[in-house]
Amino acid sequence: MLNRKLRVLLIVSYYHMLVFGLMPTTLKIGNCDLTIAKVSAGYMIYSVFLTVVLLLEIPCMMPGGIFSGYMRNNIVLQWALIVGLTVRFIAILSCYGLVWLQRQRLIQLYRDFLVHWRAHWQILCRVAGEESMEQMQLILAGQLRRKLCINYAMLCCLILMQYRLFRSENRLQLLLHAPAMLMVSVGRVGFFTLLLLLNHQFRAVQLSLQALCRRVRSRTQEDLRRIAGIHAEWVILARRAFSIYDVANASIFLNMFSANVNVLYHAVQFSNQTIESDNLGFLIGDGLIVFSFWNSILIMNMVDSAINSCNDSGQLIKQFNDLHTLSPESEKELELFVIRLRNNRLVYRICGCVVLDKPACLGYLATVLCQVIFLMQFDLKRKYEKSLTN
Repeated sequence: MLNRKLRVLLIVSYYHMLVFGLMPTTLKIGNCDLTIAKVSAGYMIYSVFLTVVLLLEIPCMMPGGIFSGYMRNNIVLQWALIVGLTVRFIAILSCYGLVWLQRQRLIQLYRDFLVHWRAHWQILCRVAGEESMEQMQLILAGQLRRKLCINYAMLCCLILMQYRLFRSENRLQLLLHAPAMLMVSVGRVGFFTLLLLLNHQFRAVQLSLQALCRRVRSRTQEDLRRIAGIHAEWVILARRAFSIYDVANASIFLNMFSANVNVLYHAVQFSNQTIESDNLGFLIGDGLIVFSFWNSILIMNMVDSAINSCNDSGQLIKQFNDLHTLSPESEKELELFVIRLRNNRLVYRICGCVVLDKPACLGYLATVLCQVIFLMQFDLKRKYEKSLTN
């Protein structure tokens, strides 16, 4: 059912979520099958233990001694640390709160996902063609592999940078920060994987419509009706997934925004030599900036791709320019499909407020830069006041 490369990468993503207790239950993965297992007592105990440990670590991440290090004379860095830890706490609470409070809804969503996937797979492969589906899956596998590589490259740079910034007596703080950073990172990977699976199904629908457009004589009304029904069912599933994961995904985006602002502001401190460093430190810092923004862009592009692959199906209907060859029933079915697409466009809103699309993603990057420039004003004011006192 799945290309081997995409299958392996999805299994890797699943085990990421499983290790950090972010799955509502376990999955039974066979050679050619996937089933949802019952919630085991062992996994429940493990998940409870992991949740408690991560929550108890939060107060220990900010002892008073940490302000005697490189940020002792910079109140902006101190507040950035406090805000970053607060946002991380919100992310941990919302992600594990989702797993515990919405466990049954999540399990039902996974079951419906598998049922629809199995029911639609043969139809989509028959209409679109196995070769086209294979190529599409290879493209998605490349995107998931790139996401995993960039995500862990960013984590490596972040851990190395914090190791160099913390003094030897505060290296214990790095051990306390690492599990929470990994958990938030795994949350990002899980959200990306969800979007990739939705993107897979909507692209499969697009490939099927393109195949039907090329078929004039062999095109059937039944195929068109089935493809329209598949698209409608996956739109409903996508909206359910966005609704269930709404708060958790909002906390992930909030954490991502805070981290990007913090990384850029630290870069400013390195550039004006407020924080002393060597060439290796500058190299690690440059890598952290690149991978951090690259990671954010990958997630935003996948959000935009998943939504557009759903909504752009209406554009493919315009390629049916041989309506005179269609039967009255097929033409009516096509018109109903177009009306359904027009009235049921997929939109992703964070907490029902902010629409996530390409303009919003560009606005996000602009807001990050504006916040960094705003924080730089405090530095200029502090240096000006210091020069007056001297």
